[in-house]
Amino acid sequence: MSDILIRGMELPKNEPLRIVLNPNGQLFVDHGVTFTEYEAVELPEHGDLVDRSELQNTVMQVITKFPTDNIAAIQHLDLVNALLRDASVIVPADKEETE
Repeated sequence: MSDILIRGMELPKNEPLRIVLNPNGQLFVDHGVTFTEYEAVELPEHGDLVDRSELQNTVMQVITKFPTDNIAAIQHLDLVNALLRDASVIVPADKEETE
């Protein structure tokens, strides 16, 4: 089974929407007289969606709690942080993150 992401579309607030999804990913929302176009993309196989920056913040909080003489632990956590930073992105962030 594949998951599909519809870029830029929000769930309807008050009533159902009629949509047409074409094999090329074009998605049209039918408003009766007019329509709105979106793009649907098939997501690759993936694990859970997590907030990478939130996880990195947690790792940094742990690093700051280590005594400064525990260099090995800090180096290991720095490595974890680097791995998180370089991990592949399955679903891009909604907004640009600042570092």
